[in-house]
Amino acid sequence: MSGKISSEEFTLPCWVTTVSFYSCIAATVIIFMSILLHLLNYRKPFQQRLMIRIQLIVPLFALSCYSMLVDSESKINRLVLEPVREIYEAFVIYTFFSLLTDMLGGERSIIITTSGRKPVDHPGSLKYIFPPIDISDSTSFLVIKRGILQYVWLKPLICLGTMFTELLGVYNVNNMGAESIYLWLMVLYNLSVSVSLYCLAIFWKILWDDLKPFNPVGKFLCVKLIIFASYWQGVLLAILNYFHVLPGSGDTSKNNSNIGISIQNALLCVELIAFAIGHWLSFSYKPFTLEYIPNSRLSFYHAVRDMVGIKDLIQDFKLTYYGDYYKDFKTFDSVNALIHHPSSKARMKKINQGLRYHYDGKQKYWLPLSVDNRSIVENATIGDEILGAPSINSFGTSTLGIVSNSPKNLASPESSPELSPTEELGSFSIAASLNNDEFNYDNEMLDDDEALYHAAYQEINNYRLDQSEIKRLINYPVVDNVIDSHRYGYKVKKLREHRKSSVERGRSIQRGGHSTNYGSIV
Repeated sequence: MSGKISSEEFTLPCWVTTVSFYSCIAATVIIFMSILLHLLNYRKPFQQRLMIRIQLIVPLFALSCYSMLVDSESKINRLVLEPVREIYEAFVIYTFFSLLTDMLGGERSIIITTSGRKPVDHPGSLKYIFPPIDISDSTSFLVIKRGILQYVWLKPLICLGTMFTELLGVYNVNNMGAESIYLWLMVLYNLSVSVSLYCLAIFWKILWDDLKPFNPVGKFLCVKLIIFASYWQGVLLAILNYFHVLPGSGDTSKNNSNIGISIQNALLCVELIAFAIGHWLSFSYKPFTLEYIPNSRLSFYHAVRDMVGIKDLIQDFKLTYYGDYYKDFKTFDSVNALIHHPSSKARMKKINQGLRYHYDGKQKYWLPLSVDNRSIVENATIGDEILGAPSINSFGTSTLGIVSNSPKNLASPESSPELSPTEELGSFSIAASLNNDEFNYDNEMLDDDEALYHAAYQEINNYRLDQSEIKRLINYPVVDNVIDSHRYGYKVKKLREHRKSSVERGRSIQRGGHSTNYGSIV
């Protein structure tokens, strides 16, 4: 017998499987607690939806890695769990890019804000090959976005190719020769992920100063390291297995051909605890608590619905794939934006589409077109597909203005309750009392709102959500944890108590025979 461990002798110790199991459980619990706290403080849906999607990669890794460690030959693991995990890795890179974009106010905000800045060179020797990047040019922004998104598009094809060659029996992770299918799929994968990460790094470099207030370093490391660990550890172990460095790798039997994969999955199971803690800290729920955002939140049920929705993904994929949306420079311009840098190519592209400058060169305007594209959007109905994704202006917003039909913009419901004589608005008005704060509340319809609230909590001391006007009044499904889901908060509660005491005082005066012909002055 040679000095090497034979294939039948080597198996992973039982304690490795046990440690891996509890490591996966711990990592999953940490992430699910973080997601639960996000859902209970769901005040910025556009950002928190993306953060939750990024965090979900940890429990998905835990399930996939432990299943592969226990039974690496299972078809469910090889043909379902592992491909889904790898595709989700690609999706996380795109989601992280969308999160950075949202933090900066959306795509239009980025393009307008960077107008006037000097184009940025590529790093290293690449600056002698590729022209400088002008992100204020919407077509350049589209190139960066497509460079990131191509990995999401290509990864499912790579997974399908891997599954097909495995079924044919020609896929062998231990064969690194020129004829190896595994080698060429790995090269294609490596090229795609490198382009995606490079475009993300370029986006990071150009907007680094803008991203600093959001502490993006930890977020970037969480996203990049988990992909790095899952891929490069596998490549390194495959190379070590090929050169017979790993225990049992000298044997070509089927039982030991996957020893590198088993070691990789065991390492990932343990590393997931560190990744979970990093995701907890970097994508924390705390910036969305009532302490930092003192306004309403989505109810838990609607927060879950928003989290699992994919309409925004479908719409964004379409816009990026076809690209026509980014070629209309008028969409991404503002007359108040800075004049473009002389080195910017976006200047001439916009001039060709109708942009003109005043004689002083400091102001600009757009020539009118024969067909006003804005009228199409303005006349669109709610059911139109163009309204399927959130508005560009909605990026970075919170739940304070997420529902368009706010009661302050609508007339009072037809079923508004009538006030009793002792509660006539002429005797006491919330708006009149609030006007003492040097702001005119006469048009805010607070008194109508107060009457509806009074009718709502008369029977069950809570909001009657079976009535549509009550739902519309409280901006449902947005809820408010300041005081019993009340939209106007502490001040209105004090005003209600003040009015109640005033009414009772007036009644006691009438019972004492001291009533007058004058109205209440409170």
